[in-house]
Amino acid sequence: MRDLEKSNCSVIGEGLVVQGNIICNSDLMIEGIVEGNISCVSLLVRKSGNVTGDIATDDLLIEGRVHGMIKSDTVELKDGCKLEGDIAAQTLAMDHGATFTGSVLPVKKNPATPYLKDAAE
Repeated sequence: MRDLEKSNCSVIGEGLVVQGNIICNSDLMIEGIVEGNISCVSLLVRKSGNVTGDIATDDLLIEGRVHGMIKSDTVELKDGCKLEGDIAAQTLAMDHGATFTGSVLPVKKNPATPYLKDAAE
């Protein structure tokens, strides 16, 4: 995953609550709360972040909480994160101490059907 802290990405800061779907044509970092589906290039859910909704992205790193379906090329679950939902991904990495409830479907990405905007539709 790209280093989102050094890239030009959009940020939903701690203390901010967003209710509704998000479509972002760049990278996104969530430190607050999102109640809705998310579609973006890369997504980082920080320890303080909480997402309730489906996610479609190329790269996903979860440190916080997510409740929803995931569609991504790569998914990384960090120590202390909590994920409830199914994952469709090419690769999945899970740290010791990560909590995951759901199922995993390994998929091959079809370049003709990018993930961007899938979750928000």
